[in-house]
Amino acid sequence: MSNLVLSESEKTFILHGVEQNFRVDGRTRSDVRPMVLETDIVSHASGSCRLRLANTDILVGIKAELEKPLPQHPDRGRIEFSVDCSANATPAFEGRGGDDLAADISRILASSYESPEVLNLAPLCILPGKTCWILYVDILVLEVGGNLYDAVSMAVKSALYSTKIPVVTVSAVDGGEPELELSSDPYNHSRLSIQAAPLLVTMVRIGN
Repeated sequence: MSNLVLSESEKTFILHGVEQNFRVDGRTRSDVRPMVLETDIVSHASGSCRLRLANTDILVGIKAELEKPLPQHPDRGRIEFSVDCSANATPAFEGRGGDDLAADISRILASSYESPEVLNLAPLCILPGKTCWILYVDILVLEVGGNLYDAVSMAVKSALYSTKIPVVTVSAVDGGEPELELSSDPYNHSRLSIQAAPLLVTMVRIGN
């Protein structure tokens, strides 16, 4: 994304405002932008969220699918992040302008959720080394109006909160592979504990 070029007068105006705890849009230094958050808005997703933080607009959909655990973590589920920056989100995203930013957001989210102390994926394991739930977290950046990383992290955490994992029953079969049966009851599901899930906070130092 291109950097905003400010004149010396504009820099001085912003600096004086910060010193007096007053921003150009009327907020104080600690005030956040107006926020609207909705969950369960994508009917075919396991969990979803749309978050509007002033002019920043983020849509997150999560799909739970049965896959094989990773060899290094045979006793827990998996989570993968995919970010797509809409070409209409900002003029800087036209063409492939948002690809680098999308890759960076995906990398930071994967790193933030890597520790089991942040998000315990053990309950997503059904058969150690054989079957687990994998959460595909798809993030669409619809519009960029500031605090993008913060907004994405809030939308992801909210979507994870709304995610419903179907209950799976394992039936033992003599001399054969275990059989898995997914509950067809929409109310028979489990949820992840997201209390320790991270939120990203963007901070900028202005002046002294």
